[in-house]
Amino acid sequence: MIRRRRQRLVTLAMATAGMTAGLASTIAAQPLVTPSAIDTAGIALTFPAFIDGILAAHPVAAQARLVADQARADLRTAWGAFDPTITASWDQKAFGGTSYYNYFDAELKIPLPVGADVTIAFDRTMGRYVNPDRRTASNGTIAAGISIPLGQRMLTDERRNALQQARAARDAGEADRTAIVNKLLFAAAKDYGVWYESWRRRAIAQEGEALADFRLQAVRRRVTNGESAPIDTIEALLELQRRQVTRFEADASFYVASLDVTAYIWDAEGRPAPLPPDAKPVLTGIERVGMDSTQLEQLLEEAARRNPALLKVQARVTQAAAQRLFNTQALLPFAEAKVAGLSGRDTDEGFFDGERLDGNYKAGLVIKSPLLYLKETGRFAASGQRLAFQRLERDRLRRDIEFDVRAAIFELFNLERLRERQLANVRNARLLRDAEQARYENGEGTLLILNIRERLVLDEAVKLAAIEAKVAGARAALAVATGDRTLLVARN
Repeated sequence: MIRRRRQRLVTLAMATAGMTAGLASTIAAQPLVTPSAIDTAGIALTFPAFIDGILAAHPVAAQARLVADQARADLRTAWGAFDPTITASWDQKAFGGTSYYNYFDAELKIPLPVGADVTIAFDRTMGRYVNPDRRTASNGTIAAGISIPLGQRMLTDERRNALQQARAARDAGEADRTAIVNKLLFAAAKDYGVWYESWRRRAIAQEGEALADFRLQAVRRRVTNGESAPIDTIEALLELQRRQVTRFEADASFYVASLDVTAYIWDAEGRPAPLPPDAKPVLTGIERVGMDSTQLEQLLEEAARRNPALLKVQARVTQAAAQRLFNTQALLPFAEAKVAGLSGRDTDEGFFDGERLDGNYKAGLVIKSPLLYLKETGRFAASGQRLAFQRLERDRLRRDIEFDVRAAIFELFNLERLRERQLANVRNARLLRDAEQARYENGEGTLLILNIRERLVLDEAVKLAAIEAKVAGARAALAVATGDRTLLVARN
Protein backbone atom coordinates (compact mmCIF):
# COMPACT_ATOMS: atom_id res chain seq x y z
CA MET A 1 0.00 0.00 0.00
CA ILE A 2 2.83 2.40 0.85
CA ARG A 3 4.41 1.82 -2.57
CA ARG A 4 1.08 2.59 -4.30
CA ARG A 5 0.75 5.87 -2.39
CA ARG A 6 4.30 6.83 -3.40
CA GLN A 7 3.54 6.05 -7.05
CA ARG A 8 0.37 8.17 -6.91
CA LEU A 9 2.33 11.04 -5.31
CA VAL A 10 4.99 10.88 -8.01
CA THR A 11 2.33 10.81 -10.73
CA LEU A 12 0.59 13.84 -9.16
CA ALA A 13 3.87 15.73 -8.91
CA MET A 14 4.73 15.01 -12.53
CA ALA A 15 1.30 16.17 -13.63
CA THR A 16 1.62 19.38 -11.61
CA ALA A 17 5.09 19.94 -13.05
CA GLY A 18 3.66 19.61 -16.53
CA MET A 19 0.95 22.18 -15.76
CA THR A 20 3.58 24.71 -14.62
CA ALA A 21 6.11 23.93 -17.33
CA GLY A 22 4.92 26.90 -19.40
CA LEU A 23 5.54 29.37 -16.61
CA ALA A 24 8.87 27.75 -15.71
CA SER A 25 10.07 27.85 -19.30
CA THR A 26 9.14 31.52 -19.56
CA ILE A 27 11.14 32.35 -16.44
CA ALA A 28 14.03 30.18 -17.61
CA ALA A 29 14.22 32.19 -20.82
CA GLN A 30 15.30 35.30 -18.89
CA PRO A 31 19.07 35.92 -18.92
CA LEU A 32 20.95 35.16 -15.74
CA VAL A 33 22.05 38.32 -13.89
CA THR A 34 25.20 37.76 -11.91
CA PRO A 35 25.79 39.63 -8.63
CA SER A 36 28.89 41.31 -10.01
CA ALA A 37 26.92 42.72 -12.94
CA ILE A 38 24.28 44.04 -10.57
CA ASP A 39 26.76 45.72 -8.24
CA THR A 40 28.80 47.44 -10.95
CA ALA A 41 25.96 48.66 -13.14
CA GLY A 42 25.20 52.37 -13.24
CA ILE A 43 27.07 55.59 -12.52
CA ALA A 44 28.01 56.20 -8.90
CA LEU A 45 26.54 59.27 -7.21
CA THR A 46 28.77 59.49 -4.16
CA PHE A 47 27.52 60.88 -0.90
CA PRO A 48 30.03 63.78 -0.88
CA ALA A 49 29.04 64.76 -4.42
CA PHE A 50 25.37 64.56 -3.42
CA ILE A 51 25.95 66.86 -0.43
CA ASP A 52 28.05 69.32 -2.44
CA GLY A 53 25.31 69.57 -5.04
CA ILE A 54 22.72 70.36 -2.38
CA LEU A 55 24.89 73.09 -0.83
CA ALA A 56 25.55 74.65 -4.22
CA ALA A 57 22.10 74.71 -5.81
CA HIS A 58 19.27 73.69 -3.48
CA PRO A 59 16.70 76.49 -2.89
CA VAL A 60 16.68 75.92 0.87
CA ALA A 61 20.45 76.47 0.99
CA ALA A 62 19.95 79.68 -0.99
CA GLN A 63 17.19 80.76 1.40
CA ALA A 64 19.52 80.12 4.34
CA ARG A 65 22.09 82.44 2.80
CA LEU A 66 19.42 85.10 2.41
CA VAL A 67 18.56 84.82 6.11
CA ALA A 68 22.17 85.59 7.02
CA ASP A 69 22.35 88.39 4.44
CA GLN A 70 19.23 90.00 5.89
CA ALA A 71 20.73 89.94 9.39
CA ARG A 72 23.91 91.58 8.10
CA ALA A 73 21.81 94.23 6.37
CA ASP A 74 20.03 94.96 9.66
CA LEU A 75 23.43 95.40 11.31
CA ARG A 76 24.36 97.92 8.63
CA THR A 77 21.13 99.74 9.42
CA ALA A 78 22.08 99.90 13.11
CA TRP A 79 25.46 101.33 12.19
CA GLY A 80 23.54 104.12 10.46
CA ALA A 81 22.91 105.71 13.86
CA PHE A 82 26.64 106.55 13.94
CA ASP A 83 26.60 108.02 10.46
CA PRO A 84 27.75 111.67 10.47
CA THR A 85 24.98 113.99 9.32
CA ILE A 86 25.04 117.42 7.77
CA THR A 87 22.09 119.79 7.89
CA ALA A 88 21.58 123.23 6.38
CA SER A 89 18.71 125.73 6.47
CA TRP A 90 18.06 129.14 4.94
CA ASP A 91 15.32 131.54 5.98
CA GLN A 92 14.83 135.02 4.48
CA LYS A 93 12.22 137.80 4.62
CA ALA A 94 11.98 141.04 2.63
CA PHE A 95 9.06 143.46 2.59
CA GLY A 96 8.62 146.93 1.11
CA GLY A 97 12.15 146.95 -0.17
CA THR A 98 13.52 146.25 3.29
CA SER A 99 15.46 143.08 4.15
CA TYR A 100 14.01 142.01 7.48
CA TYR A 101 16.27 138.99 8.09
CA ASN A 102 18.41 136.46 6.28
CA TYR A 103 19.38 133.39 8.29
CA PHE A 104 21.72 130.66 7.08
CA ASP A 105 22.66 127.72 9.33
CA ALA A 106 24.77 124.66 8.56
CA GLU A 107 25.92 121.92 10.96
CA LEU A 108 28.03 118.76 10.77
CA LYS A 109 27.26 116.30 13.58
CA ILE A 110 29.63 113.38 14.25
CA PRO A 111 28.34 110.75 16.73
CA LEU A 112 31.06 109.09 18.81
CA PRO A 113 30.98 105.46 20.01
CA VAL A 114 31.11 106.66 23.65
CA GLY A 115 27.76 108.43 23.43
CA ALA A 116 29.04 111.98 22.89
CA ASP A 117 28.48 114.05 19.75
CA VAL A 118 30.95 116.41 18.11
CA THR A 119 29.42 119.31 16.16
CA ILE A 120 30.85 121.85 13.75
CA ALA A 121 28.42 124.62 12.78
CA PHE A 122 28.35 127.79 10.69
CA ASP A 123 25.79 130.55 11.22
CA ARG A 124 25.33 133.80 9.30
CA THR A 125 22.69 136.38 10.06
CA MET A 126 21.92 139.51 8.01
CA GLY A 127 19.02 141.95 7.86
CA ARG A 128 17.54 144.87 9.69
CA TYR A 129 15.25 142.99 12.04
CA VAL A 130 16.96 139.94 13.52
CA ASN A 131 16.87 138.29 16.92
CA PRO A 132 19.69 139.74 18.96
CA ASP A 133 20.81 136.33 20.20
CA ARG A 134 21.26 135.17 16.61
CA ARG A 135 23.37 138.13 15.46
CA THR A 136 26.71 137.05 13.93
CA ALA A 137 29.72 138.68 12.33
CA SER A 138 29.30 139.93 8.79
CA ASN A 139 31.00 136.83 7.40
CA GLY A 140 29.27 134.44 9.81
CA THR A 141 30.26 132.55 12.93
CA ILE A 142 31.90 129.17 13.24
CA ALA A 143 31.14 126.97 16.25
CA ALA A 144 32.89 123.74 17.24
CA GLY A 145 31.74 121.84 20.29
CA ILE A 146 30.73 118.64 21.98
CA SER A 147 27.72 117.29 23.89
CA ILE A 148 28.46 114.85 26.68
CA PRO A 149 25.95 112.71 28.66
CA LEU A 150 26.44 112.95 32.42
CA GLY A 151 23.75 110.58 33.73
CA GLN A 152 21.74 108.43 31.41
CA ARG A 153 23.45 107.36 28.17
CA MET A 154 26.91 107.30 29.76
CA LEU A 155 27.17 103.49 29.80
CA THR A 156 24.93 102.94 26.81
CA ASP A 157 22.23 104.68 24.83
CA GLU A 158 19.63 103.93 22.19
CA ARG A 159 22.04 103.74 19.28
CA ARG A 160 24.68 101.67 21.11
CA ASN A 161 21.98 99.34 22.40
CA ALA A 162 20.53 99.01 18.89
CA LEU A 163 23.99 98.24 17.51
CA GLN A 164 24.58 95.54 20.12
CA GLN A 165 21.15 94.09 19.44
CA ALA A 166 21.88 94.05 15.71
CA ARG A 167 25.24 92.35 16.23
CA ALA A 168 23.56 89.63 18.26
CA ALA A 169 20.85 89.37 15.59
CA ARG A 170 23.58 88.93 12.98
CA ASP A 171 25.07 86.08 15.00
CA ALA A 172 21.58 84.60 15.34
CA GLY A 173 21.12 84.95 11.58
CA GLU A 174 24.33 83.06 10.94
CA ALA A 175 23.17 80.40 13.39
CA ASP A 176 19.81 80.24 11.61
CA ARG A 177 21.59 79.79 8.28
CA THR A 178 23.65 76.94 9.68
CA ALA A 179 20.63 75.35 11.35
CA ILE A 180 18.55 75.51 8.16
CA VAL A 181 21.33 73.99 6.06
CA ASN A 182 22.09 71.32 8.67
CA LYS A 183 18.43 70.38 8.87
CA LEU A 184 18.35 70.08 5.09
CA LEU A 185 21.51 67.97 5.03
CA PHE A 186 20.23 65.78 7.86
CA ALA A 187 17.08 64.96 5.89
CA ALA A 188 19.13 64.49 2.71
CA ALA A 189 21.56 62.14 4.45
CA LYS A 190 18.74 59.99 5.81
CA ASP A 191 17.08 59.87 2.38
CA TYR A 192 20.39 58.98 0.76
CA GLY A 193 20.77 56.17 3.29
CA VAL A 194 17.27 54.91 2.46
CA TRP A 195 18.13 55.15 -1.23
CA TYR A 196 21.29 53.12 -0.69
CA GLU A 197 19.45 50.53 1.36
CA SER A 198 16.67 50.20 -1.22
CA TRP A 199 19.23 49.96 -4.01
CA ARG A 200 21.06 47.17 -2.18
CA ARG A 201 17.77 45.44 -1.38
CA ARG A 202 16.87 45.52 -5.04
CA ALA A 203 20.30 44.19 -6.03
CA ILE A 204 20.04 41.43 -3.42
CA ALA A 205 16.51 40.61 -4.59
CA GLN A 206 17.70 40.47 -8.20
CA GLU A 207 20.55 38.22 -7.14
CA GLY A 208 18.17 35.95 -5.24
CA GLU A 209 15.77 35.80 -8.18
CA ALA A 210 18.58 35.01 -10.60
CA LEU A 211 19.85 32.22 -8.35
CA ALA A 212 16.34 30.79 -7.94
CA ASP A 213 15.83 30.88 -11.70
CA PHE A 214 19.15 29.17 -12.27
CA ARG A 215 18.31 26.54 -9.67
CA LEU A 216 14.88 25.90 -11.23
CA GLN A 217 16.52 25.08 -14.53
CA ALA A 218 19.04 22.85 -12.78
CA VAL A 219 16.27 21.05 -10.88
CA ARG A 220 14.31 20.46 -14.05
CA ARG A 221 17.38 18.92 -15.62
CA ARG A 222 17.94 16.75 -12.55
CA VAL A 223 14.30 15.62 -12.64
CA THR A 224 14.65 14.83 -16.34
CA ASN A 225 17.77 12.80 -15.59
CA GLY A 226 16.05 11.04 -12.69
CA GLU A 227 18.41 12.55 -10.11
CA SER A 228 15.70 14.40 -8.19
CA ALA A 229 12.09 13.88 -7.31
CA PRO A 230 9.57 15.71 -9.54
CA ILE A 231 8.19 17.50 -6.46
CA ASP A 232 11.46 19.48 -6.33
CA THR A 233 10.30 21.32 -9.46
CA ILE A 234 7.35 22.73 -7.51
CA GLU A 235 9.65 23.64 -4.64
CA ALA A 236 12.06 25.43 -7.00
CA LEU A 237 9.26 27.22 -8.83
CA LEU A 238 7.61 28.33 -5.58
CA GLU A 239 10.94 29.71 -4.36
CA LEU A 240 11.39 31.61 -7.62
CA GLN A 241 7.91 33.12 -7.34
CA ARG A 242 8.57 34.11 -3.71
CA ARG A 243 11.72 35.91 -4.72
CA GLN A 244 9.97 37.57 -7.62
CA VAL A 245 7.49 39.06 -5.15
CA THR A 246 10.40 40.24 -3.02
CA ARG A 247 12.04 41.79 -6.07
CA PHE A 248 8.80 43.55 -7.08
CA GLU A 249 8.59 45.06 -3.60
CA ALA A 250 12.25 46.07 -3.75
CA ASP A 251 11.71 47.72 -7.13
CA ALA A 252 8.82 49.75 -5.74
CA SER A 253 10.82 50.82 -2.68
CA PHE A 254 13.78 51.80 -4.84
CA TYR A 255 11.53 53.83 -7.12
CA VAL A 256 10.07 55.79 -4.20
CA ALA A 257 13.50 56.29 -2.63
CA SER A 258 14.83 57.55 -5.96
CA LEU A 259 12.03 60.12 -6.09
CA ASP A 260 12.94 61.30 -2.60
CA VAL A 261 16.58 61.75 -3.62
CA THR A 262 15.58 63.49 -6.84
CA ALA A 263 13.86 66.20 -4.80
CA TYR A 264 17.32 67.37 -3.61
CA ILE A 265 18.84 67.71 -7.07
CA TRP A 266 18.82 71.17 -8.70
CA ASP A 267 20.94 72.65 -11.47
CA ALA A 268 23.10 75.78 -11.31
CA GLU A 269 20.21 77.95 -12.56
CA GLY A 270 18.01 76.93 -9.65
CA ARG A 271 15.77 74.61 -11.67
CA PRO A 272 14.77 71.09 -10.64
CA ALA A 273 17.04 68.52 -12.24
CA PRO A 274 16.31 64.83 -12.79
CA LEU A 275 18.23 62.03 -11.18
CA PRO A 276 20.15 60.16 -13.91
CA PRO A 277 18.33 56.89 -14.56
CA ASP A 278 21.52 54.89 -14.14
CA ALA A 279 22.67 56.69 -10.98
CA LYS A 280 23.45 54.51 -8.01
CA PRO A 281 24.47 55.22 -4.39
CA VAL A 282 27.79 53.99 -3.07
CA LEU A 283 29.47 53.82 0.32
CA THR A 284 32.30 56.17 -0.69
CA GLY A 285 32.42 58.91 1.94
CA ILE A 286 30.28 57.09 4.52
CA GLU A 287 31.86 53.67 4.74
CA ARG A 288 33.80 54.15 7.98
CA VAL A 289 33.56 56.49 10.94
CA GLY A 290 37.26 56.98 11.65
CA MET A 291 36.69 58.16 15.25
CA ASP A 292 37.48 56.88 18.70
CA SER A 293 36.34 57.65 22.22
CA THR A 294 39.26 60.02 22.82
CA GLN A 295 37.61 62.53 20.49
CA LEU A 296 34.52 62.85 22.68
CA GLU A 297 35.71 65.85 24.68
CA GLN A 298 36.95 67.57 21.52
CA LEU A 299 33.58 67.09 19.86
CA LEU A 300 31.76 68.35 22.94
CA GLU A 301 33.88 71.51 22.89
CA GLU A 302 33.19 71.84 19.18
CA ALA A 303 29.47 71.60 19.83
CA ALA A 304 29.68 74.30 22.51
CA ARG A 305 31.33 76.62 19.99
CA ARG A 306 29.48 75.82 16.80
CA ASN A 307 26.08 74.26 17.47
CA PRO A 308 23.64 76.63 15.73
CA ALA A 309 20.86 76.24 18.27
CA LEU A 310 23.27 77.07 21.08
CA LEU A 311 24.69 80.02 19.14
CA LYS A 312 21.19 81.32 18.56
CA VAL A 313 20.22 81.17 22.22
CA GLN A 314 23.57 82.75 23.11
CA ALA A 315 22.69 85.62 20.79
CA ARG A 316 19.39 86.01 22.64
CA VAL A 317 21.34 86.09 25.92
CA THR A 318 23.51 88.86 24.49
CA GLN A 319 20.46 90.81 23.40
CA ALA A 320 18.81 90.41 26.80
CA ALA A 321 22.00 91.50 28.56
CA ALA A 322 22.26 94.58 26.34
CA GLN A 323 18.65 95.48 27.03
CA ARG A 324 19.16 95.03 30.76
CA LEU A 325 22.16 97.36 30.71
CA PHE A 326 20.13 99.90 28.78
CA ASN A 327 17.30 99.67 31.30
CA THR A 328 19.79 99.87 34.18
CA GLN A 329 21.21 103.21 33.09
CA ALA A 330 17.64 104.49 32.70
CA LEU A 331 17.45 104.50 36.51
CA LEU A 332 19.85 107.48 36.47
CA PRO A 333 18.65 111.07 35.90
CA PHE A 334 19.07 112.38 32.38
CA ALA A 335 21.81 115.00 32.26
CA GLU A 336 23.63 116.40 29.25
CA ALA A 337 26.23 119.15 28.98
CA LYS A 338 26.95 121.05 25.77
CA VAL A 339 29.84 123.41 25.12
CA ALA A 340 31.06 125.01 21.90
CA GLY A 341 33.67 127.60 21.05
CA LEU A 342 32.76 130.46 18.69
CA SER A 343 34.85 132.31 16.15
CA GLY A 344 34.25 134.66 13.27
CA ARG A 345 35.40 133.81 9.81
CA ASP A 346 37.48 136.97 9.53
CA THR A 347 39.44 136.56 12.78
CA ASP A 348 43.16 135.88 12.76
CA GLU A 349 43.22 134.36 16.23
CA GLY A 350 43.60 130.63 16.77
CA PHE A 351 40.26 128.90 17.11
CA PHE A 352 41.14 127.12 20.34
CA ASP A 353 43.07 130.01 21.85
CA GLY A 354 42.31 129.96 25.59
CA GLU A 355 42.07 133.73 26.07
CA ARG A 356 39.79 134.14 23.08
CA LEU A 357 37.51 131.27 24.12
CA ASP A 358 36.97 132.86 27.53
CA GLY A 359 34.61 135.32 25.91
CA ASN A 360 33.46 133.41 22.82
CA TYR A 361 31.54 130.27 23.63
CA LYS A 362 28.13 128.66 24.02
CA ALA A 363 27.33 126.28 26.89
CA GLY A 364 24.29 124.51 28.24
CA LEU A 365 23.19 121.92 30.78
CA VAL A 366 19.98 119.88 30.73
CA ILE A 367 18.76 117.75 33.67
CA LYS A 368 15.57 115.71 33.71
CA SER A 369 14.41 112.98 36.08
CA PRO A 370 11.13 111.25 36.95
CA LEU A 371 10.11 111.26 40.60
CA LEU A 372 8.95 107.66 41.12
CA TYR A 373 10.77 105.79 38.33
CA LEU A 374 7.80 103.47 37.89
CA LYS A 375 8.32 102.85 34.20
CA GLU A 376 12.08 102.52 34.55
CA THR A 377 11.97 100.05 37.46
CA GLY A 378 9.33 97.97 35.69
CA ARG A 379 11.43 97.73 32.54
CA PHE A 380 14.52 96.93 34.61
CA ALA A 381 12.76 94.05 36.37
CA ALA A 382 11.31 92.67 33.13
CA SER A 383 14.67 92.79 31.36
CA GLY A 384 16.30 90.95 34.26
CA GLN A 385 13.70 88.20 34.06
CA ARG A 386 14.18 87.85 30.31
CA LEU A 387 17.94 87.59 30.79
CA ALA A 388 17.54 84.92 33.48
CA PHE A 389 15.12 83.00 31.23
CA GLN A 390 17.54 83.00 28.29
CA ARG A 391 20.43 81.92 30.49
CA LEU A 392 18.42 79.00 31.82
CA GLU A 393 17.46 78.09 28.26
CA ARG A 394 21.14 78.20 27.26
CA ASP A 395 22.13 75.89 30.11
CA ARG A 396 19.34 73.44 29.30
CA LEU A 397 20.16 73.42 25.61
CA ARG A 398 23.87 72.96 26.30
CA ARG A 399 23.13 69.80 28.25
CA ASP A 400 20.74 68.49 25.59
CA ILE A 401 23.39 69.05 22.94
CA GLU A 402 25.92 67.15 25.03
CA PHE A 403 23.53 64.20 25.15
CA ASP A 404 22.94 64.45 21.39
CA VAL A 405 26.67 64.38 20.70
CA ARG A 406 27.21 61.40 23.02
CA ALA A 407 24.27 59.55 21.45
CA ALA A 408 25.48 60.24 17.90
CA ILE A 409 29.02 59.06 18.70
CA PHE A 410 27.69 55.92 20.39
CA GLU A 411 25.45 55.27 17.39
CA LEU A 412 28.41 55.50 15.04
CA PHE A 413 30.53 53.21 17.19
CA ASN A 414 27.69 50.74 17.52
CA LEU A 415 27.01 50.76 13.78
CA GLU A 416 30.67 50.04 13.12
CA ARG A 417 30.54 47.12 15.55
CA LEU A 418 27.30 45.85 14.01
CA ARG A 419 28.71 46.16 10.51
CA GLU A 420 31.76 44.06 11.35
CA ARG A 421 29.61 41.41 13.01
CA GLN A 422 27.09 41.43 10.18
CA LEU A 423 29.85 40.97 7.61
CA ALA A 424 30.84 37.84 9.51
CA ASN A 425 27.21 36.71 9.54
CA VAL A 426 26.99 37.09 5.78
CA ARG A 427 30.19 35.09 5.29
CA ASN A 428 29.00 32.31 7.59
CA ALA A 429 25.59 32.19 5.95
CA ARG A 430 27.26 31.80 2.56
CA LEU A 431 29.43 28.99 3.93
CA LEU A 432 26.34 27.16 5.18
CA ARG A 433 24.58 27.72 1.87
CA ASP A 434 27.55 26.44 -0.13
CA ALA A 435 27.88 23.39 2.11
CA GLU A 436 24.18 22.65 1.71
CA GLN A 437 24.53 23.10 -2.05
CA ALA A 438 27.25 20.46 -2.08
CA ARG A 439 25.14 18.10 0.04
CA TYR A 440 22.18 18.60 -2.29
CA GLU A 441 24.27 17.92 -5.38
CA ASN A 442 25.55 14.74 -3.71
CA GLY A 443 22.01 13.61 -2.98
CA GLU A 444 22.40 14.04 0.77
CA GLY A 445 20.22 17.12 1.24
CA THR A 446 16.88 18.50 0.16
CA LEU A 447 15.99 21.48 -1.97
CA LEU A 448 13.88 22.90 0.86
CA ILE A 449 16.84 23.09 3.24
CA LEU A 450 19.00 24.55 0.45
CA ASN A 451 16.40 27.29 -0.15
CA ILE A 452 16.23 28.02 3.56
CA ARG A 453 20.01 28.37 3.69
CA GLU A 454 19.95 30.71 0.72
CA ARG A 455 17.17 32.80 2.22
CA LEU A 456 19.37 33.22 5.24
CA VAL A 457 22.16 34.54 2.99
CA LEU A 458 19.81 37.04 1.40
CA ASP A 459 18.34 38.12 4.73
CA GLU A 460 21.76 38.65 6.28
CA ALA A 461 22.84 40.67 3.23
CA VAL A 462 19.74 42.85 3.59
CA LYS A 463 20.55 43.42 7.27
CA LEU A 464 24.08 44.45 6.31
CA ALA A 465 22.72 46.94 3.79
CA ALA A 466 20.40 48.41 6.43
CA ILE A 467 23.31 48.87 8.86
CA GLU A 468 25.49 50.48 6.20
CA ALA A 469 22.68 52.83 5.24
CA LYS A 470 22.22 54.04 8.82
CA VAL A 471 25.78 55.38 8.90
CA ALA A 472 24.78 58.35 6.73
CA GLY A 473 22.01 59.34 9.13
CA ALA A 474 24.27 58.86 12.16
CA ARG A 475 26.96 61.03 10.58
CA ALA A 476 24.36 63.70 9.88
CA ALA A 477 23.13 63.55 13.48
CA LEU A 478 26.68 64.14 14.74
CA ALA A 479 27.19 67.00 12.28
CA VAL A 480 23.94 68.64 13.41
CA ALA A 481 24.78 68.21 17.10
CA THR A 482 28.28 69.67 16.78
CA GLY A 483 27.51 72.20 14.05
CA ASP A 484 30.55 70.89 12.16
CA ARG A 485 29.43 70.01 8.65
CA THR A 486 32.79 68.41 7.82
CA LEU A 487 31.82 65.43 10.00
CA LEU A 488 29.04 64.59 7.57
CA VAL A 489 31.28 62.97 4.98
CA ALA A 490 34.66 61.31 4.96
CA ARG A 491 36.80 62.90 2.26
CA ASN A 492 40.14 61.74 0.96
